[in-house]
Amino acid sequence: MAVGLAPAVAEEAAATTQPTMLEAIVVYANRFFVGLGDGSSTNSGTTVVSREAFQIMTGGSEDANSFLRNLPNVQYQDYASTDAGVDGFDEIGSQPLLVSISGGLVYENNFRLNGIGINNVTGSQESFTSDLSADEQTPNINAIFGLHPQTIFVPSEFVEQATVIDSNASARYGDFQGGVVDYKLAEAPKDRIRGSVSFGGQTNDFVHYKLGTEDGENPEDKAKPDFKKYQFAASVGIPLTSDWSILAQYSRSAGSSDKQKTYVLYNEAASDESSNDFYRLSSRLDTDFGVFTLEGAYTDFSKVWDGIYYRDTQIDAQTKGLTSQLKWERELGALVVPAIGLGNVKMTARGYYNDSKTVNDGGGNETIYRTILARTSTSVTNPDLWFHSTDPDLLAWCREPVTFSGTAATCREGGYGNKEQGQTETGLIGSLEGDIGWGKFSTGAEYQHIDAFRGREEYILRSLNRTTLNLPTGVSGWTCPAGDTACTSEQYNYSKSVLEAYRNDVSLNSLSAYAEIDQKWRWFDVRAGLRADYEDFFGNLNIAPRLAATYTPFEGLSFVAGANRYYNADAVYYAVRDGQPLGYTVTRTHDSEGNVSDTWSTPTTKRYYNFSGSDLTTPYKDEFTGAVRWKEPVFDGEFRFRYIDRRGHDQYLVAEDSTSTNLGLTNGGTNAYRSATLEYGKSWDKLPVRNLDSLSLVASAVWSEQKTTSQGYVDDEWDNRIWYNGQSYSLSEFGLVTGNMDIPVRLAMDVGTAWFEKRLKLGATVNLNLGFEGVRDTDSTCTASATSTKCPLSSGDGVGKTHYIFEDYDFKPRLTLDMTASYRLAETKFGAYDVNLSVQNVFDDTTNAVASDETPWLRGRSVWLGAAATF
Repeated sequence: MAVGLAPAVAEEAAATTQPTMLEAIVVYANRFFVGLGDGSSTNSGTTVVSREAFQIMTGGSEDANSFLRNLPNVQYQDYASTDAGVDGFDEIGSQPLLVSISGGLVYENNFRLNGIGINNVTGSQESFTSDLSADEQTPNINAIFGLHPQTIFVPSEFVEQATVIDSNASARYGDFQGGVVDYKLAEAPKDRIRGSVSFGGQTNDFVHYKLGTEDGENPEDKAKPDFKKYQFAASVGIPLTSDWSILAQYSRSAGSSDKQKTYVLYNEAASDESSNDFYRLSSRLDTDFGVFTLEGAYTDFSKVWDGIYYRDTQIDAQTKGLTSQLKWERELGALVVPAIGLGNVKMTARGYYNDSKTVNDGGGNETIYRTILARTSTSVTNPDLWFHSTDPDLLAWCREPVTFSGTAATCREGGYGNKEQGQTETGLIGSLEGDIGWGKFSTGAEYQHIDAFRGREEYILRSLNRTTLNLPTGVSGWTCPAGDTACTSEQYNYSKSVLEAYRNDVSLNSLSAYAEIDQKWRWFDVRAGLRADYEDFFGNLNIAPRLAATYTPFEGLSFVAGANRYYNADAVYYAVRDGQPLGYTVTRTHDSEGNVSDTWSTPTTKRYYNFSGSDLTTPYKDEFTGAVRWKEPVFDGEFRFRYIDRRGHDQYLVAEDSTSTNLGLTNGGTNAYRSATLEYGKSWDKLPVRNLDSLSLVASAVWSEQKTTSQGYVDDEWDNRIWYNGQSYSLSEFGLVTGNMDIPVRLAMDVGTAWFEKRLKLGATVNLNLGFEGVRDTDSTCTASATSTKCPLSSGDGVGKTHYIFEDYDFKPRLTLDMTASYRLAETKFGAYDVNLSVQNVFDDTTNAVASDETPWLRGRSVWLGAAATF
């Protein structure tokens, strides 16, 4: 059992005639493992995860976000997908898990690292296409791949504590409509040199793959994923003097996946690669004027896609993110006013600089499609009507197909263009907190300046589509302009597509301030706060009240009620996308003697991707929440029951008159989220079980539901929609929220044990989704029209467009179990040495998951092996 101290009721002042108010002592049964709260009775929506629990909940994953999977009010599963299969490209990815918290979209959370936000304000959703896959044939040239809501990818190895706030958030937190996730990393040690080294790895041999198509067939004969990956982490902290210490940390996770290029490219080997490097330096200096901490963390992520339909085309989707801060903390001992109970005041000031960008390095800005077998007639029976290349330089890397199918066969080479999107943030934060009256107070302010951008270099796509069959009579071959690489004696390109270079720059300034007071009178505790945010991009002033009250009739039982408003303000999603030029086509021709012209026609029209909103207000959510906390007397554990009701207003909605190239935003969207959760936590020491040193557990059951009319700030795949229950929906209405709210009841439990004087540590994570009636793809389509029998639609955006037909479906219950084990091989004066094992999906269960023919393999049971040394 661990003991946590509740906030002081008032400062103990010597020179006062007022009675001395002693600090109230509250016992929290589960502080060692997972704290159901943070010590404040009004923070009913806060969960604090210790280092020990964090290691179990991440299950060997290098991604810190993976600990969120088993928490109530966090959703990441999507049963509605019929493309749940994985390939090697998926297996090596190491971007953080996308999660929906309390009904928010996956990009509406506030992720923080040591008190500084690490959020992408330029937007992580693309309207052009979904992200890359291993066998992608024609990636969308307008899209930027690899965008993510976070700018820093936090490695799980260095997290000392994680705090999640899914409701009843304090006024100190803003810029979210989902939840807050605050990662706290280790501080530089003051007592002695401390360090650690860890290593782990996995290959496809450690994973059991199951064929997951609806009919159990593999019609395209797709091989199982072939990959390998590893992770390495090292940390060393050194106290240079009694007052000055430093800490350096580095981690790397990397992987590669092998695949085969197409037959026409001689089945050459291709390899996708991924790497994620994290660097951190921290320095702490204790002085008579306070504690100064200077630190910086840097993420260098890369995921290289190797095109199997291309000779030498790769896209390197990179994320490079820096966060740095100078923090000053000082106790203001002289600021004491006994008459109002003012004391124990602490001041914190920060200056920070963040810089991040997502880069698509395409290795060049020109692609050439070389046709070696091009159809020039509708007939497929007359070989004389087909062009066959004899160019030895071309045929050295590209050959004709085995069978004559009558379709065009192309050989592709060249780059795919360079694009980037990013932001730079500079800011100042100041805060004060301490005792006042019968409780606590806190206040603070922040100024932030953001420069955001999006752009690309010019891109040209050439296609060699005039062959010798197009030669004038009596001419034996084409005569090319000097230096024209898109022309040979056998073929030349008569048209080319051009995407002009562009760069959109947007800036905004924001100012926020909050004030909050928490007062307790015997059995009644009230926390009242107000937050104000202003930014000059939209020009909106947002006022967010926060109120929570706790009634404690007797020790160990309390009732909490809260009413709060949350805004998601700093966002320039559409501004950096507005006015993006789309491609245009120009042509050239040849004369009667086969001389190819070097003069191109003038484009008749140019198109732009326009993305705009008019007089938009800031989307917000109103929340009403209630909670009951009870310390049960039998095992001295803690129950927490919570109810959350959130209603979203003024949500971004794509205007009805929008098209695929002209999007307009309105505030016409609404949404609603409700949930009820029951949690229990307890830790035991010195149990009457032989060799069992400790046992900790936290368990939860959650019911939730959601309704939404808001698609977010983009709408994808304009030519394809979903038909369900007699209505037409955009794909993003089904897909933008990663968590599938059709899973109404989920149960979860995390258990940690230590054995044999803590030499052996075992952990388990159990998740049970109860069965429910939801919706699922029928693998059939229709074109919506007034006369259609499957998709009757006479008006609206869906008319004339292809629809995937969804239907009601009874999903089965699903039980999953993940386990971790750590065994201490040796412990000497030089350090301790451990081996680690993680088994994900022990039951090898893939219930309800359906794969497509393109990616037919589902991930079943998997094993991760590792080792670590600490000193």
